[in-house]
Amino acid sequence: PEPCLSPEAPKAEPGPAPGPTRWGICSAGAISHDFVVALKTLPPTEHTVVAVAARDLGRAQAFARRFGLPRAYGSYEELAEDPDLDVVYVGVVNPAHLPTGLLFLRRGRAVLMEKPMALGAHEVTELVATARERGVFLMEGFWTRFFPAWRRLRALAAGGALGTPLLLRGELGFALAEVPRLREPGLGGGALLDLGGYGLQMALALLGGGGPPATLRAHGVLHPTGTD
Repeated sequence: PEPCLSPEAPKAEPGPAPGPTRWGICSAGAISHDFVVALKTLPPTEHTVVAVAARDLGRAQAFARRFGLPRAYGSYEELAEDPDLDVVYVGVVNPAHLPTGLLFLRRGRAVLMEKPMALGAHEVTELVATARERGVFLMEGFWTRFFPAWRRLRALAAGGALGTPLLLRGELGFALAEVPRLREPGLGGGALLDLGGYGLQMALALLGGGGPPATLRAHGVLHPTGTD
């Protein structure tokens, strides 16, 4: 097929080449581990991880040793005060996204928030409002948005090659029935806040011109704990 135009790249102002983006990692759990593994596949001249923080200093130190990071902190507040950070990746548990995100945004730190951004629209609104008030970057970590296949699909849809998309059917399944965070309300559990967002963000991006839906209905099955 004929190549499709990709979204226009931002126009950078001429000037000296910038140094690497300096990352701080908030939490030393499995998702933060995976993020740093991925980040380290990129050239160190572009991205470098300079610090990690966890509620337990020992875990932060073990994480730092594993990845060769220069600094480890036993509190998120210490990471927020580190002067050598450009952006913080927040990989804490879902219920902590709002307070942790606000901590860094109020310190003027750019934030890449692991999905979901927060537990509900009111929490997301507070995060976005704080980022706008402080004039700092905030983004939800949907890595699929940056896949070449996704960019190609968006370009095809925007160029009319698919006609007018009316229906998206998606299936995504993992064996997570025994994972506590999926079924416990106190951990921000449920399929929608865990993996369901992938299909939902695709539908929002590809259907209806990319705007918010006029109406929304949800059908599902609830776990005995009350999560979806």
